Amino acid sequence: MDSRAARTFAINGVIVDVAGGFVRDREGREIALRPQAFDLLKYLLENAGRLVTKDELMQAVWPGVFVTDDSLVQCVRDIRRALHDESQSVLKAVPKRGYRLAIVAADPPSAPVRWRWTAATVALGLLAAGAVWLFMGLAIEKRSDTVLPSVAVLPFQAIGGEASVQRLAGGLTEDIITDLARFPEFRVIAHNSTEVYEGKPANPTEVGAALGAGFVVEGSIQRQVDRVRVTAQFIDAKTGNHLWSNRWDRPDRDLFAIQTEIAEQVSNRLGGGAGLIQEAGRITAHRKPPGNLNAYELYLIGTEKLEQINRADVEEAIRLLSRATELDPTLARAWVELHHSHSVLASFDIDPEKNRRIAAEAAKRAVALDPADAEAHAVLARSLVVKGDLARAKAEFDAALRMAPNQFEIVTFYVPWASTFGEAERGAEMADQAIHLNPNYPLWSTRLFAHAYFVVGRYDDALLMMDRLAPENYGIWGWTYRPAALAAVGRTEEAKTLISEALKRFPDLTIEGRVNEPLVNTDADRKRLMETMRLAGFPPCASPELLAKIDKPVRLPECLAN
Repeated sequence: MDSRAARTFAINGVIVDVAGGFVRDREGREIALRPQAFDLLKYLLENAGRLVTKDELMQAVWPGVFVTDDSLVQCVRDIRRALHDESQSVLKAVPKRGYRLAIVAADPPSAPVRWRWTAATVALGLLAAGAVWLFMGLAIEKRSDTVLPSVAVLPFQAIGGEASVQRLAGGLTEDIITDLARFPEFRVIAHNSTEVYEGKPANPTEVGAALGAGFVVEGSIQRQVDRVRVTAQFIDAKTGNHLWSNRWDRPDRDLFAIQTEIAEQVSNRLGGGAGLIQEAGRITAHRKPPGNLNAYELYLIGTEKLEQINRADVEEAIRLLSRATELDPTLARAWVELHHSHSVLASFDIDPEKNRRIAAEAAKRAVALDPADAEAHAVLARSLVVKGDLARAKAEFDAALRMAPNQFEIVTFYVPWASTFGEAERGAEMADQAIHLNPNYPLWSTRLFAHAYFVVGRYDDALLMMDRLAPENYGIWGWTYRPAALAAVGRTEEAKTLISEALKRFPDLTIEGRVNEPLVNTDADRKRLMETMRLAGFPPCASPELLAKIDKPVRLPECLAN
């Protein structure tokens, strides 16, 4: 049968009706697919079996509109999720070239089907039907119909009609869409679907219903004398409630710099683990009985627990995130957060080897599931650093930063490891950049910023970060850095008091123990840590048992003499 002539296709049990314009699961329920993703799927179906280049696909789906590879990758991700193509055996990527779709056409609903009914046929049919029913029942029980929230960015209004302001409005809208599209936790409606609202008054609730968006971003730009004023609002499309708004008032000396700055701040305030989109999802999830939570909602509540950075909440995060991966093993972001959770437990010195191993496995799984997720590459890089594979780790970090150079989380994840690659000053500068990108930076990030500031001698800044933390948030590194930084700025009595408390929590905490950690692998970092920890009064020598686990441990002269 010529697949190009077929209008209905069966793919992994999912029915795609090209003529009807819908995708349905095994139970006949419609699977939400954005218009651009459906158009892409339709074009691939019409050209099934052959390699279709990226340029051809972009021209077919976004004719006359400039889009980046990110838009194509996002649609491919949506299609694979809808078709349950976790193995990528149906929609295959051909590196640096394009994609090939391998499908089987289903019989059109009107096509007659003839059978020779015999007793054996009936018996076999009933047996097969029972097997299929059992298989489908198990599959439905295990599978979560994970529906990610979607966001529509309406064209920003240019007030006043100046051509320069109109260009700024269009560029700002495009930048926000592009930046938000890098977050895989939600879907972003493409610009060619929202541009029909340009210059027109739009009701966010009606826009949401028309585009299938749960949230709407809208705003305006006005130029007054030598200043530019920009406003932005984030709206729940179902209720019409304003969830967030902000206003920027800037000199107009560099309109494009203003455009970039505002787009970055808007996208980072809305996106990411602590962003408003996920916060809105958590509020909804908390209203449901625990037994009714789906994989995505479990993921949201798990990340909320993780952000508390204490042992009890992190352990609860692991329970919730593990359940999310049971319901939907393909939810890459849940695996990313499992990596974070086990890494935090390791930082609390709780079964560190076991938790680091589990974290590394979760990172590998996340990248395998979603190679286009920058955060997945970042957590894999962190695991590789801990293993001592610095070359591969740097390559993974570089890949993540290329994918999302202005995303708060990605910049922040590199911050504590920059000194490991001989880029300590860059790490501190990136900490400054991350704080600029997200002035409402979450609690967990302060630990990473504190490290970056400490290793370049910005002790006051490191202490400022740690002032936001409670003792239960410190972990073993917090109990190391805070006394050491206090001693470095002359607050030695406070440092000694903290060391007494630290040794109650971590009796084996010593200078040698810390300088032999994977986090400390440059001579400059070791020297700074030794000097400040000595000044604070930490015990110098590690136990023989700890040293026996380390290949070529770094020793202090006074410990070698003993």
